[in-house]
Amino acid sequence: MDLNELINLQRGPLTDVVAWLQCQQLLANPLLCSQCNNRVMEMKQRNGNHVDGFFWRCAGCRKRRSLRTNSFFEEFPRVSLVALLRVIFYFTKDDSQRRIAETLKLSRSLVSRICRRLQDMCSVDLQQRPIIPFGGPAAVVKCDESKFNHKAKYNRGRRPHRQVWVFGIITTEYSPARGYFTIVDRRDAATLCPIIEQCLLPGSEVHTDDWGAYRNLARLPNVCRHKVVVHARHFVDPRTGVHTQEVESCWSRLKLGLKRKKGIRREDLQAYLDEAMWRQWRGGDHTQIMINFIRVFPQHFNVNTPAL
Repeated sequence: MDLNELINLQRGPLTDVVAWLQCQQLLANPLLCSQCNNRVMEMKQRNGNHVDGFFWRCAGCRKRRSLRTNSFFEEFPRVSLVALLRVIFYFTKDDSQRRIAETLKLSRSLVSRICRRLQDMCSVDLQQRPIIPFGGPAAVVKCDESKFNHKAKYNRGRRPHRQVWVFGIITTEYSPARGYFTIVDRRDAATLCPIIEQCLLPGSEVHTDDWGAYRNLARLPNVCRHKVVVHARHFVDPRTGVHTQEVESCWSRLKLGLKRKKGIRREDLQAYLDEAMWRQWRGGDHTQIMINFIRVFPQHFNVNTPAL
């Protein structure tokens, strides 16, 4: 779905919007009444001023329920269906929250809450459809850690209370490279080696810098070979050709995204990393990411669950 299709949908009758959302399993089609032995509820038209235009009503017990019952849209009842759909579209295109708010004339705080909820969906989807383990025979993976603290400009302003480190494992099987990123409290072998063992398939070749925690990686059962580049001497080893440029590139893209957001709270950082992982592994190209993301919704919201 592109922006023109979305705008045309918005300009058409509301029935077309509801029908499209039902076709994508984003709204119930139809809603069932649990009190009347799962009797099919009827969709009735509301007065012209209501944000949805329709509601569900059971012909048996006369119970009424919102058109959004059991759906993602139920969490934001005062925002129109089309506006929420456009927020989802701009989110998948990685537009800034400020731009989304200005384009749709919504408050920044509301857009932030919607986007945070969409990030949570990325996190849950990664749990339900794990991206790990990866690698394996003939695969080269690269490991590194990076500090994700804001920097005080000209040594002025507030400084972080504690350092925030992110550990990344990148596989070069794909172009651009894809990876797994997680916040770690420590950068020692006791912390990093179990993560590496969890993420890699047997037979993986691992490239790292000379950080001490990686010293005994070759002893891990799923690592067949470990090669090291000493960054104090060179970024690409002139003899072996070993480097960690792909993971450094990932750090650069992740930190650029944080810079666009003007920073992020530590408690929200893992959700940001999960979103980045979902985009790498599940998003697809720019023409498919909207549809791929919409396909995640039915896994989280069973819209056809009988209404209480």
